Amino acid sequence: MEVLEKAIEGAYKAHISSLYKVLSQSLLSAGSDLNEIAAAEIRFKKGLVFAADVRSKARAAADL
Repeated sequence: MEVLEKAIEGAYKAHISSLYKVLSQSLLSAGSDLNEIAAAEIRFKKGLVFAADVRSKARAAADL
């Protein structure tokens, strides 16, 4: 189980890193456009919730 748990946690961390990079790029592209900044933040938050849900479901499926 340790290998499976590490794989799930590694995938989760990679997903979070990817979300961070997308947020960073989106904020850079938004410049001073407050609507674009807010939209980027909302997408980031939704991505975090989704990643946590996938992680939880993967752990449950693996009986962890």
